[in-house]
Parts: sequence; structure tokens; C-alpha cells
Amino acid sequence: MNENYNKLVTILALVFSSGAVFAHGESIRGGGGGSINAVGATILKEKVIGLRWDARRYDVFTDAEMVQFKRDREDVHMHSAEDAYFLSFGFPVSDNMDISILTQYNNFKKFKDNGDDFANNCFAEANLQNDADSELAKCLSPTDDSPGLGDTLVTGRYRFYRSHDHQIASIFGIIVPTGKITNLTDNGEIIGTHNQPGSGAVTFQGGLGYNGHLHQLSKIDITANVIFRANTQGAKQFRSGNSMQADLAFSHVFGDFIPMIEFNYIKFLKDLENDEVKKNSGGQSLAISPGMAYSVTKKLGVYANYSFIFNDLGGISNDESYRFSLGVSYAFESPSQSHDQL
Repeated sequence: MNENYNKLVTILALVFSSGAVFAHGESIRGGGGGSINAVGATILKEKVIGLRWDARRYDVFTDAEMVQFKRDREDVHMHSAEDAYFLSFGFPVSDNMDISILTQYNNFKKFKDNGDDFANNCFAEANLQNDADSELAKCLSPTDDSPGLGDTLVTGRYRFYRSHDHQIASIFGIIVPTGKITNLTDNGEIIGTHNQPGSGAVTFQGGLGYNGHLHQLSKIDITANVIFRANTQGAKQFRSGNSMQADLAFSHVFGDFIPMIEFNYIKFLKDLENDEVKKNSGGQSLAISPGMAYSVTKKLGVYANYSFIFNDLGGISNDESYRFSLGVSYAFESPSQSHDQL
């Protein structure tokens, strides 16, 4: 393999080390230690630690719209922003297997609910059909923020195929409910599960990852995966819909810089609460994310990206409008290992 390819593998191991993670079923939350979400098949050769910040911003409803939803007997909640901070650690187990552990700290900001106990009691005492929207807006239940530790993702990869520049690995993992699920609204009620930092649920995932190159296009690197997730019931009898995610990323080394672009598609089934289907849930989403990674040293990498979000979600939804991410990864020295053949 030539020098550029070896450099590409080293830097990509830094920036793609951690894989994707779910908050609790609503959408993907970055990769923690990597610039993008795609989980490829290139196995780590050394220990890697990463820090990452994901800033997600949402389209919000007006108070008048929230009141009208209540008139239409639609219980809706929304938030305007979400910040997630990830700490990841990955390490090789053998030439063809590695494991990554990712923890997170989440904070939902500035949200309102027209269907919790406070809102329901207030609306019951008001005249929904005749009172002015500005008067009824006081019945919307506000919460300034909902911070805390999130769930922990443990991901393993086993590379079972390698031929020249093409690699395929199985991906398997579990999300364990280490996150906080007891945050309160500003009125003292337990916040709904969608706006808690954790989920209270165990989630299982499995799929395939791929790495390869487009030789005709100057060694453009391809990283791709398909991952399926199955969720168990979590806090407040809430169960996120099972999901399928497909990611495809392209990148190329220019000196110490790696420009990249990624396409993330996710399809989720509808959520359940108290064994009832939540009609305002499910759907599909596509993120297109250009980004840039920079190799500060052979062991230290930094990266940033911006995501354009396209949603087709079920029912009334508080859609994500855009996202940006910043992060840093560092690889530790480790004994040399042979990665030539299976």
C-alpha cells in the first residue's frame, strides 16, 4: 500500500473511531469520536480517545400553533435546541476486531408541552374554543432545559472479509440505560421520555460496515454501513420505534486535510407508550453533511462538519433544521500489530 493510503487509514481511524449512537430512538447523535456517523470496517490499530460536541437546532411552533393543536386534541411537545457532548474510547481486540465505548452528556433546551398534567389541567379550566390564543398560551407547560448524563453505547466490529482495498465487518452493539430519566419541568412534573437525557431502555444493534476505494477517482475512500436497532421499553412505559440506518461517506487526503461528505438515512417505526401507538412519531430523515478533518500530528486529529437535514416524519413533528459538530481525537502508542491478512 502506498504512503497516502497508509496516512488515510491512520487519520480515518482517528476520525471514524466510534460509530453512531441513538439518543433514545428519535434520531442519530453523531459518532462521538468521529467526524461523521458512518461505521466502516477498518479496524483500530491502537487505542483512540475522542471528544465531540453536537449542536442540533429545531424548527419550533408558535404559541398559537401549540394552542390550536390542543383544540384539535393533539398533544404536542417541542424543543428549540439540543447539545450533546460525547466521550469515546476505542481499542483493538485482535487484528480483525475492535471495541468502542461511548458516553454522552445531553441537554435539551427551551421546550414546551401542551399535553402534560399542568397543561391539561389548565386547558380544562379554560374555554379552548372562545378564549384568545394569547390567554391560552399561559397553559403551555415550559421547561428551560433538561441536562444530564445520557446512555452508553458499546460497539464491537469483526472484520470477516478483506481483499486488497475492500473490507467488510459485522457490527454489533448494545446501548445501556445509564442516562438520567428524572428531570422535571419548570412546574415540577417528570419530563416526557423524549426530552430526558437518557431513555431507561436497552437497545440492541447489528449490521455491516464497509471500507473501500474508488481507484478511478484518485483513491477516494468510501465508508458505508447498514445498521438495524431493536428497542426495549424504557422510562414511563415508553418504547421508541425500531429503526434502520444507512450511511455512506466519501473522503480523500490532501496533505494533512481530509475533506469529506456523508449521507445519513434513517427510517424509524412508530413509538409506543403504555402499549399504544404514538401517531405523531416514526418516519424517515436524511442528513447531508460536508465536513473537514485535519491531522495536527500523526496521533492528533480535529474535525468539523455541518448537516443539512431533510425530514419526512410521521404526524406533527418538531423537525430538526440543521446540525453542526466539532471534535478532537487522539491515538495512543501501542505495540505494532500485523493487519496484513485475515
